[in-house]
Amino acid sequence: MGKYQLDYKGMKQVERFHEKHSKGVKGEASKAQDLKAQFAQKLAKKK
Repeated sequence: MGKYQLDYKGMKQVERFHEKHSKGVKGEASKAQDLKAQFAQKLAKKK
């Protein structure tokens, strides 16, 4: 076995890390717009 071989659990952790960091680059502006839309929907439901 090589020095840096990962077991199944380790491979899953690495996969989650890459997914999180590759999709997180899309932009903060789009996240802010999504949150504003969600907030507006919540306010509309309360009225």
